[in-house]
This record gives sequence, C-alpha cells and structure tokens, in this order.
Amino acid sequence: MEPVPTVHFFPSFLLQFSFGFFPQMYQRKWGRIFTALGVFTFLRLPYLSGLPMVGSYQLVGLFFGSILGIWTREVILVLLGRNETALPKQSEQILTDWMIRNPTGKSNLPIWYSTYFGFIIFLFFLVMLCLFQYQGLGLVSGLGIQEYLYFPSLSSREAMGLSCKILIPTAFVVLYLFSEERSMPTPSKDSLSEQLRFGIFLGFGINLLVICIQSVWSLEFFSEGTLESVKVGRTTGLLQDSGSASWILPILSLLWISKLISIWRQSKERFSLVLAILSFLFVTWLGLKQGKAFWVIWIICNAVGVIHLTTDLWIVSITKKRIIRIGSYFLLPLFFFLILYGLSFLKKDWDLVELSKRSMEAISVWKTEPYLALKRMDLVRAELLTICTEGIKNNLWLGNGIGSFPLGLLDPLRVGTRTSNGMIDFPPNFYLWLIHDLGIFGTFVFLFYIGVFLWERGLWKQSLLLIIPLFFGVQIQNSDGAFLCFYLILLGEKGSGFSPSFDKLRKTIWFSPLLLILSVGLPLNYALFYSGKFWDLGIGSEFRKTQLGEYQSAVTIPPRSPNYEYEFHGKVWEWKLSEFGPSRAGRILLETKSKSLVVEILFLNSDRVIIKQELFTETNQGYIWSGECPKGASYIRLKSRSRLEFRLPRSSFDGNNRIQF
Repeated sequence: MEPVPTVHFFPSFLLQFSFGFFPQMYQRKWGRIFTALGVFTFLRLPYLSGLPMVGSYQLVGLFFGSILGIWTREVILVLLGRNETALPKQSEQILTDWMIRNPTGKSNLPIWYSTYFGFIIFLFFLVMLCLFQYQGLGLVSGLGIQEYLYFPSLSSREAMGLSCKILIPTAFVVLYLFSEERSMPTPSKDSLSEQLRFGIFLGFGINLLVICIQSVWSLEFFSEGTLESVKVGRTTGLLQDSGSASWILPILSLLWISKLISIWRQSKERFSLVLAILSFLFVTWLGLKQGKAFWVIWIICNAVGVIHLTTDLWIVSITKKRIIRIGSYFLLPLFFFLILYGLSFLKKDWDLVELSKRSMEAISVWKTEPYLALKRMDLVRAELLTICTEGIKNNLWLGNGIGSFPLGLLDPLRVGTRTSNGMIDFPPNFYLWLIHDLGIFGTFVFLFYIGVFLWERGLWKQSLLLIIPLFFGVQIQNSDGAFLCFYLILLGEKGSGFSPSFDKLRKTIWFSPLLLILSVGLPLNYALFYSGKFWDLGIGSEFRKTQLGEYQSAVTIPPRSPNYEYEFHGKVWEWKLSEFGPSRAGRILLETKSKSLVVEILFLNSDRVIIKQELFTETNQGYIWSGECPKGASYIRLKSRSRLEFRLPRSSFDGNNRIQF
C-alpha cells in the first residue's frame, strides 16, 4: 500500500523470504527456529542495509516465505504418499531422509472447526471493510485498487497503508501459527512451542548482546531506523524501537528467568538458580537505558514473582499462603511509592529517576486535577488519551475502523484536541485501541476469539504477562510484538494442548457446530452493521464528495511545484465532467513514457451507462484524444490495457475537481 521503489523492496524481501522458506522446506523443526529467530533480528534489516522506507513493510517476506514453505512441504509430502506407501529405497536416500525428518501433518478436526478459522474470517472482514472505507466502491469500475485523495494531502492508498500497519503483522502472525499447528503431526512427536521458544530465546540473546554493546560503547550501534530512540538515549537492540524494547525485554527476560527457576525447583540444581539471579541483575542494568514501561513491568512482575516463589517455598498451608499473598498485594503500592520517592532524590540522568520525579509531581495534584497529573507524567500520552476518548464517543458501538486513529490525526477538518508536537501515533494503550477502532461490538468479537483460544489451550496464566505491557501501547502494531503476544496466548509453555473442560465439550455433537456458527456469524454481523456507513460515500468520482466538498480526481500524487501536475498510476480512472459547455470540447493529453497497446475513453451518462467509446492516439509525449463530449454525458472513464503512469496539468480540472478540456 505504500509506494516504495522495487529496487529498495526486493533485496530485503528476498532475503527474508529465503530465511523463512528454505529452512521450512528442509525440516519442520529448523523452519520454526529460523522463523522465530528472524522475527526478533530481521525487523529493521532494511534500515540496517541503508534502504529507507522499506522498514514499514516489516516482516512480510519472512512470514510469507515461512507460510509458503510449510504448505509447499506438506503438499509435496501428500503427493509423494508419505502415509500411504513405504519409504523409498535406499538408493533414494536423500528423499528418504527428507520424509523421515518431516512426517506428514494431520489434524483431527476439519479446518472450519478450528478456532483459527473464525479469527481469520474476522481479519478478512476487517481488511475488506478497510478496503471499501479507504478505496471506495470505485473498485466496480475495474480490477485493481483505485486511488483517490482521501485528504487534500493524503491519498487513499496511504490511508489504507495506516490500517495495514496493524492488519499485516496481526494477519501474517496468525496465519503462520495456524499453518504450523495445522501441519503438525498428531500425535505430535515434536513440540511446536519448544522449538519456537528456542528460536525466540536465540533472537533474544542476540538482542541482549546488541543492547549491551549499545549501552557500553555507542547508542548508534545498529540503531538505523530508531533515531528518535537514540535521541532520547535509549537502547533498542534489533527490535523496532525503544517502545518495543521497553516491554519485550522484560517479558522475555521473565520467561527466561521463570524457566530457570522452574528447572532449579525440579532438579535442585544450583547452577540454574545462580544463572537466574545473574540474568536478573544483568537485565536490570540494561534497563537503565530503557523507557518507563520497562521499569513498571519489571518491578511489578518481579515483585509478584518473588511473593509467589517465597510463599511456595516457605509456607505449606494453602490458606496461610493465600492470606499472605493477598496482604502482600495490598502492600505493593506502598512499596512502589517508597521506591519512587527515594529515587526521586537521585541526581542521575536515568529514565527510572525521571519516572520517579514525574510520579512525585503527579501525585501531588492527583486528587484535585487528575488530568494535570497525567500530563505531568506524560504529556504526549495525555493528549493521545483525550483524542482517543473523543473518537470513542463518536463511534462507541462499531468503532472508527482499523488504523483510523493516526488517520484522524491527519484529518485537516478534524474538530477536537490535537497533539502539541504534531506527533502521529496509535492510541496510548491496547485497550483504548480496541474500543476506538472496533467499538464495543467489535471488541466483543475480538475478545470472544481470544477467550476461546485461552479456554481451548488452558494457557491463561501466560497471557497474564501481557496485561501490564498492553497499558503502554498497541503492542501488536509491530511484527515482533504481534508474534510475542500471539505466542503467549496461543502456545506459551505447554504447546497446543487442550484444556480438559474444552476438550470434553469439543467431543459433544453440538459444540463444534455452535462454535462455527458463532465464529462466522459474529464477524459477519459486525461487518454488515459497520458497512452501513458506506452507502452514503458514493462511488467512482463521487466517492466522499459530501465529506470533501468536491469530486474525486483519482490522483495518485497531488500537484506540486513548480509544474503543478497531477500524477496518475493504474489502469482505470473516472472523472466527473464539467457542466460548463465550452469546457466539454477540446483535447486530453496524457503525458507519459509508459506504453500500452490500448488506451480508450468512455463517456457515461448519469446512471453510468456507456454512451460513447473512443481510442487515444499515441504521440511522442504520450497519448492524445480530441473531440466533443456527447450529449447526456456526465462522466468519463479512461481505461488502459496495461498499467500507465501519466500526468495532467491542474488546469485540466475545475475548482470542484471536474475535468474540463
């Protein structure tokens, strides 16, 4: 959706694609490890290669390669009859070894009974709703994506691109995990969760090394693409930015330390305990150059973990254990306050000290002026919170659409609060994003799937790790965050095992059909209700005319100095004809270096019925047509056999964007 030169896009895409595709073709195990490793190391590969802009595509190549590798491998295995015939003879040793490494995957359930099926249907509907909301119903005039000016300085393709920043990471991660589970042998001889976790921890270790070098040597080491993070003195590793590092670093550290503690408790091996303590101290040191999200997550989660561990080790009685834990939870706020109060007196340039000072300033006015307290804590988040609540009030039940928040900040006609620094961002936390973009109904549908996933797998304990990080941002907007979030919800520590209660209901004759009906019916109803707002947008050149006050010019690039020419890309364009008589006769010159076998002009009446059709003539400058509009013509439509990139002067359109000759 974002215009990036192919010479910049393909090198990164092909490298990512190869990193995902070929390991998957070689063996299921290494495919998972390489994919998980790539998620936490390849995200800013385009920036590190010195190719700007391509980073916005994130990990499309990696996930596309992995998904295609999985299904290509499984199709070949089925075609070779892996489960129906004996293995090839020793003379075909390479093929035999490959089949042994990759036993054919089987699933006990039809694909439409899979929990993933409904979630993918929901994501598909969200994509279609965005397509119609930002591209309009002008799609009916020809195949391909039509381009309009969604705002005077923003094309509909760029508007759609804002939605894709969340849709692409979410959709590709869900499709990848679905493909892995669908192709997994049943019963499984290899653990999907453990192999992904190995790749995650491997990538995490590389990030720790890079963060360590950035902390000791230079913040600019492997920091291309995160200049704002570097400016405020924060380390990022190879993650998207300091916002991602500030929550991914503590969460993965907690997973690693909890794994070591679990090994120590089972085997009483002191090395694991010592390594866990050293890991805690090392990550705490690295956190000195992380944002405030790191310290909130790190301190709260470790405090809760220490309470649970010590009570498990020293208290036998379950009743006493629960009482002490509950009492400790009530004392935690006081404990945190004392820590912040003490740190606020330090004269250090650390984010933790800055957080402590801001907290003390905010607490002093919290009772009388809560909003002022929030502004003292974080001015940008306070403004984004206000803007988000205004958007929620406008569309409480159905929401404003995926990716609509940054688009609203760019709206020149928007009435309401604006950011003081002109920052374009997503809502300040995940929960507000759900309500703002999906509304109450859409949030219910989204949480319905998440709830079924957690119930099905019995992994709700792992998902608790996300509760605090989701207060600090829309953590699924980047591919690294989306992968970690869905890994914790869908796989976590125990793999894809079902909970006993869900498995019992799954085997009943009525449960699976009921789940299928809800999985398809809920997103379908949401899409139908939400699409009601599209009917007054208009089609073709009248798309959003009531909102913009003018007809659409279907332009790709708005006119700029010094030539002030419109630039058009595509195969089909439609314009409203000027109603002024002398402006309906003359010529149209398409200045272009592109070539097409046929370029034609169609005249349509008010009902968009073709009343005349003629061909353009090719010239040295491009293509030209001259003549007079037939009586009754209200629109003209240009069609090209192949893709064209041409220019028209601004004088070809009147003040309402109607074409004139």
